[in-house]
Amino acid sequence: MSRKIGVSRVRHKSSGEVREDSAAVGRAGHVLLLDLPVESAYHLPSDVTEVDDAVRVLLEIPGVPVESLQVRVLGNRIEVTGEKTPDFPGGETSFLCLERIFGKFRRAFEVRGSVNLGEVSARLANGILVITIPKIAERRGREHRIPVTIG
Repeated sequence: MSRKIGVSRVRHKSSGEVREDSAAVGRAGHVLLLDLPVESAYHLPSDVTEVDDAVRVLLEIPGVPVESLQVRVLGNRIEVTGEKTPDFPGGETSFLCLERIFGKFRRAFEVRGSVNLGEVSARLANGILVITIPKIAERRGREHRIPVTIG
């Protein structure tokens, strides 16, 4: 089972509740990202944004070094894998509270629509991984004249 994410979500002004906006789904119908179910130690929080020339997936991964991250395009899927290793001091440690999560993670998104998966880029800064998926220019509503031949 997959769920639609990204530009189709809106936050209700009075309650703060986030829910699907069917009008936004129609407006953004040319690009669709599906959050694919994968086995993972924990779920990376994500946002999906759309600008004129790209779709951006932002994943919150504080404390994860770039060396332990891998971003891959597999067909029409974008997959992020990595590992957040514990940073406890050596020796035996006794915890009074342990809320942080460590371990291997994996997140996958299926991308449908007019995007160029051959030009995907990723940047890590301040604990946020930003994956940029460029849109295909010819499909952004620009006019493309078709020559008419005789015969």
